[in-house]
Amino acid sequence: MKIINVALQVDPAKQADYEAFINELVVNSAKEPGNLSYGHFKKLNCTAEYEIIEHWKDAAAVEEHNATPHFQKFLAHVNDYLIHEPEIIRMTV
Repeated sequence: MKIINVALQVDPAKQADYEAFINELVVNSAKEPGNLSYGHFKKLNCTAEYEIIEHWKDAAAVEEHNATPHFQKFLAHVNDYLIHEPEIIRMTV
């Protein structure tokens, strides 16, 4: 299993737009055949910090996800909403 955690610090002025933007990624990613779990969470006691936690069946499922239109759209536009580059942790279990 592959686990990916992505920490995102969103510009508070763009928070509502970010939440609408990220919804497409979360909904579509959770429907992918190799996905075991896909969550988007707001950190407690933080104004605009979020975490994406993804669980994938295997590396092939991650590769398929990375090629999807919804993920490519995320990559192309996520930095429009952030104040820092995303922090990504990848693990194999």
